[in-house]
This record gives sequence, C-alpha cells and structure tokens, in this order.
Amino acid sequence: MNVSPEVLLNQLNTVATGLLYPSETDAPFVPFAWETMRDFSIDKLLLATRHDRNTPVDGMELGDFFAPVEHVEEWFDDSERETAHRFATLQDTLDDLLTDISVYRVGTVNIDVYVIGKTADGYFAGVSTKLVET
Repeated sequence: MNVSPEVLLNQLNTVATGLLYPSETDAPFVPFAWETMRDFSIDKLLLATRHDRNTPVDGMELGDFFAPVEHVEEWFDDSERETAHRFATLQDTLDDLLTDISVYRVGTVNIDVYVIGKTADGYFAGVSTKLVET
C-alpha cells in the first residue's frame, strides 16, 4: 500500500500513542520515516540514529519482540487485556504498512530499539523505543 510519509506517521502515531514498552523503564514508541534511505544496512542505521559505528547491534524478529507484550494471561484485568490488544494492533499496523520488517537493538544497558521495514514507495520507516536492561 502506497502511503505518504505523513499518512504513515499519522497511522503509526494513532496506534502507538500511549503505549509504553516495559523494561526497567517504560518508554513510548516514536514513529519515524527515513525518506532518503533507499537501501538498508547496519552502518546506515547507526548513521541515521546518530550512534557510534562501533555500537553493538542485535537483530530479532518482529514477532519475538512483540510476543511478551501481546500475550494475555487469564488473570489479566480489562486494562491489561486492552494493552495487549493495542500492542497486537501496533504489530498488525506495521505489517500492513511495511515489508521486510526487522527489529534492531542498538547498544547495551540503555538500548535503543528500532522496528524498521520498507514502505511500498521504497523508503524505510517504523517505530523506535528504548529499553533499560541492567
């Protein structure tokens, strides 16, 4: 589906607003669109995100990143069920708007996370968040 960067950012912002990815600090999701990036590499990711080129980067699958926050336990209250549903909606929206989606964890302890994929128009976009793992 071809969508302008503005529309894509609005759609991602609509589903991500208020969601906090849990870690030692709970951080929001921030949508991004890199309109000038037409091919992807770890070096380009580090450059676009202003990280030192020697910063460690670990990749993971989209489903593995969202699995812990989409999982619903029978003892969840309505609010917890709604939050899990909203995470699933975010993942579905990313799947609808992007192809070749990957998740990159950049750094150690204070980790920047980039969920990034390619748009139908050929640029890269997604959402970022932060994790703290000590």
